[in-house]
Amino acid sequence: MLHTVEAVIDLNGNIRLLEPLPVTRSSRVLVTLLEETEPVASARGNAAALLEFLRANRLPEAAKPSAEEIEAQIEEARSSWE
Repeated sequence: MLHTVEAVIDLNGNIRLLEPLPVTRSSRVLVTLLEETEPVASARGNAAALLEFLRANRLPEAAKPSAEEIEAQIEEARSSWE
């Protein structure tokens, strides 16, 4: 039976699985290297860092629409659907 899991390999050839792989006995494996399109680290975010960024970079009051402006934008969007 074939089972595929995602892993990363470092420059020293060490392989780290990115998900659990239950094994019941020693098995043969095939390793295929995929061309990296973006760094693996960017696949995961950091919610705490994002929240801190948002707290530190608040939208200026002048850029915030009023409740009436928001309603008008919603109504305009609804009207454009027909």
